[in-house]
Amino acid sequence: MSMLKTRLEATIGWAKKVRKELGHLQLENGDRVHFRPSATGAAMVGLTHDRPQRGKSGIRTFKKLIANFEDDFKAHCLPVEKGRDTPEKALQSFLIRNALSNARRMKALEKALGANSEVLFITDELSLPDGEDKVVCDLLALRNGQTPVIIELKSARHLGRLVQQVKSYANLIDSNRAEFSRLYSEVLGVTVTLRHAAEKWIVWPPPAKGDRGPGDVEVPDDIAVFVYRTAGYGEYGVTLVP
Repeated sequence: MSMLKTRLEATIGWAKKVRKELGHLQLENGDRVHFRPSATGAAMVGLTHDRPQRGKSGIRTFKKLIANFEDDFKAHCLPVEKGRDTPEKALQSFLIRNALSNARRMKALEKALGANSEVLFITDELSLPDGEDKVVCDLLALRNGQTPVIIELKSARHLGRLVQQVKSYANLIDSNRAEFSRLYSEVLGVTVTLRHAAEKWIVWPPPAKGDRGPGDVEVPDDIAVFVYRTAGYGEYGVTLVP
């Protein structure tokens, strides 16, 4: 079995454990914490705006976490020191918090897409081997029950390696559709069959003053672009660029 498939199989197993054993905690605390499966265990990730994505990884037994959740949350997800400014992490926490407060529906993105769109949050920061390198996606989602979506978040309008990164991740999903279908199924607790090629989305800020407009940065046609604006403390407005 390849390293990629081995890692996916392990992540699928932990996704099942997270859903079955921590599902009740997730339902009770979806506006402030996310339990992220990985190939080596699970992470408890805080979703607060001022301490985004702080948490504890490498959790392999859940009994102690369940018994001491409040203390562990305060210890690992709410550190006193804020550290460096992390606008992308704050946006990431908002989108996950928005989804977990609405039965995993990413309402902020659904509103931007318009009618007849259901976008479900699956997981985030899933690191996978890609040849001799590794590739990580900010968010994985499911659109209308059959289409995987890769979502990358940027706080500056620079493409850099972004295009290659989302394309590489899309290729991994498309080449391992059966395994990703099982991962999605275990996260959601329902059977998911991915039938379409992975979609690639970017969420980033509007143009700076003096830029020409939303299209001032040339993005490949197969990548959908969303623009976000801060709407208030911990809240964002998201718009799909035509």
